[in-house]
Amino acid sequence: MRYELEPDNRNCPDDVLLDDLRAIAVRLGKATLTKDEYNKNGRFSAATMQNRFGSWNNALLQSNLSVGKRNSIPRQELLSDLRQVAERLGTKIVSVEAYGTMGTFSAPTISKAFGSWSKALAAAGLKVSSMWHPKANDDELLSNLATVWETLGGQPKQNDLRQPLSRFSADTYKRRFGSWRKALEFFVENTADGPPSTISTEPSIAIGDITPSSPEKHRTQRDPSWRLRFLVNRRDRFTCRACGRSPANEVGVVLHVDHIDPWSKGGETTLENLQTLCEKCNLGKSDLPMYENEG
Repeated sequence: MRYELEPDNRNCPDDVLLDDLRAIAVRLGKATLTKDEYNKNGRFSAATMQNRFGSWNNALLQSNLSVGKRNSIPRQELLSDLRQVAERLGTKIVSVEAYGTMGTFSAPTISKAFGSWSKALAAAGLKVSSMWHPKANDDELLSNLATVWETLGGQPKQNDLRQPLSRFSADTYKRRFGSWRKALEFFVENTADGPPSTISTEPSIAIGDITPSSPEKHRTQRDPSWRLRFLVNRRDRFTCRACGRSPANEVGVVLHVDHIDPWSKGGETTLENLQTLCEKCNLGKSDLPMYENEG
C-alpha cells in the first residue's frame, strides 16, 4: 500500500469550521454538541476545532452554541464522574476513549487536574487501561499506525485509534508529534519509497549481546530501525510468516520483526535476515533458528 495524506484541514477558514459545527447542531436538533457527537457527524474533528479555537468550549461559543461543560470543576466531582463511568462499564479499567464517550467532562480536564490520566484513575480507585502507554517510542507508534492504516485500507482518523484496532490513542500521537496531522506527516515521510537510511553498518555492541559462544562481533545494531521494520512488514504483506495471522483479517494481532538467524548466534539485522512474526510466534521461537536443520 502507498501511504498518501488527505487534504490538510489546518488551512481551512474559521468560518467553514464554525458553519459545520452549527450545521451539525441543527441537524441533530441540539443547542450544544459534545465532542463525540461532532466526531461522529461532523466533516472535521473535535481536535481540529480545539486546535483552531483554543478549546472545544471556545469553538461552541464562536458558533453561537451553548457550552455544555464547565471549567474549574472540583476534583471530587471529577473523581465521582470517573467512578460512575466505571460502574456503567462494569469494570475497574477506564480508558481515555471510553471516558470521552461516556463521561460528563473531558479526559484532558481530568488529566490536568491530577497531573496525568493514570494519577486520576489511582485517586478514583481505578486501574489504568492497557491502551495507556506512558513511554512508547517512535518505532512502536509508527509501527502501530502502519498496522491501523493497512487494516483500514486508507488513512485513519483520530477516532479509528481505539482498541482493539489500535494499541495507542490519537492523544498519544498528538502529545509526541505536536498534532495528529504532524504525526501523519512524519509517518508518511518515514515510509516513502527509497533505501533505508538508518541501518547502521558500524559495530554497535550492547552489553550482554556478545557471549563466549558468539561466533564474531556484529556489524549491525540489534534493533532494526523503524524504516527497516516497515520494509520487512511490507515485504511480508503485514502477515506472520509462521502462522499466517494478520491484523488485516484478525483484530488484535500484534506483529513483531524477528531475526531468522538469531542475533545471539551471529545473525545480523538486515532485510534478508529479518521476518514478520506475530507476537505469539515470536515469543515461542525465542532465540531458536527458524528451521530445525539450522544452527
